[in-house]
Amino acid sequence: MSVADEVFDRLDADGDGMLVADDYRANAERLLQSYGMGPSSPKGRALIEASLALWERQAEQVDRDHDGRIGREEYREWFASLTASASPEVLAVLHAQFNVADRDGDGLMDRHEYAVWRSLRSVPTEAAEASFELADTNGDGVISWDDFAAAAREHGLAALLFGP
Repeated sequence: MSVADEVFDRLDADGDGMLVADDYRANAERLLQSYGMGPSSPKGRALIEASLALWERQAEQVDRDHDGRIGREEYREWFASLTASASPEVLAVLHAQFNVADRDGDGLMDRHEYAVWRSLRSVPTEAAEASFELADTNGDGVISWDDFAAAAREHGLAALLFGP
């Protein structure tokens, strides 16, 4: 199974084979729940708003029949476009997720926080460790959002999310 299919299946909250805005909201709420946060918390609202903005952008790009649903093939097409560059909406969702995963709110994610964040997205520990190394360019054991974004530009977003 491809990474795009794995992400699609994780997003498809009701398992009906179609993605809708509610799937994106439910995915954000599941992540928040994993961290013991509610959707009305500041970080929760930011993540849900970013997730719904991403849904809108994806629907605009690949929902060709304008039925308000994205099928697996449409999602694969959109996912393939991530190799070129990430949209501002994708980066906003990742930034919101990064902030949720930054448990102490210091703006930095240590190796453990990063591994937990990626494991909640079904990324194997070894792949998360390798992607953390790409972002921790000074070797101090922590990364900021700026470190993550710079590494994504240098190595590609897929390498940071799913391992090099």
